[in-house]
Amino acid sequence: MNRLFFSRILLLGFFGMTLSACQSGSDNAVAEKTAVATAAVHSRPEMPAERPKTSPGKPSAPITIDYEIMGKPVIGIPLSINVKISSGLDQPIRVNYRINDSTSLMFTNAQSRTVSLLPAGDEAYPAEQVTVIPQREGRLFLNVSAEIETDVGMMAKVMAIPIQVGRRRSTPQVGGELTTGEEGEALMSLPAKEE
Repeated sequence: MNRLFFSRILLLGFFGMTLSACQSGSDNAVAEKTAVATAAVHSRPEMPAERPKTSPGKPSAPITIDYEIMGKPVIGIPLSINVKISSGLDQPIRVNYRINDSTSLMFTNAQSRTVSLLPAGDEAYPAEQVTVIPQREGRLFLNVSAEIETDVGMMAKVMAIPIQVGRRRSTPQVGGELTTGEEGEALMSLPAKEE
């Protein structure tokens, strides 16, 4: 506390001496440099108020992936997922389905892992139905990637479809005791267990 108070007094004293030196005319060079710097700051061109509407980052593939889970996911019972892929381009789209954890979700034997979609006469792509079998409770994911040829080369869009099997936990389990510290902050006390 004393250091902060002392620092403020020194800082105010320094500004007071600088200001009085500039006003007295004893150091006109300092006053001129200050005026030039102030004019330079105020003469900068203003930045445009409106930002660009597109992301300046990596361009995104012109593909949209939508899905609908048909029914309630249950362990061991096949589950159908309708996948709808669309694009403004009139090009074939290659779609890949993948599961990262085979202990949580698996494909049926008849399910294709790669499909090539061609636009129909009305420029809409046909919907796909993917069938998977949940292997455990919890949040499981089906990964979908779609690739299309564009003017700038092959572009892809990837999506993980979440599948909730069983009930969600409404509140996380607390592993310790919630206490309050000396300064009022919340602390989690996790005592060690001796064996």
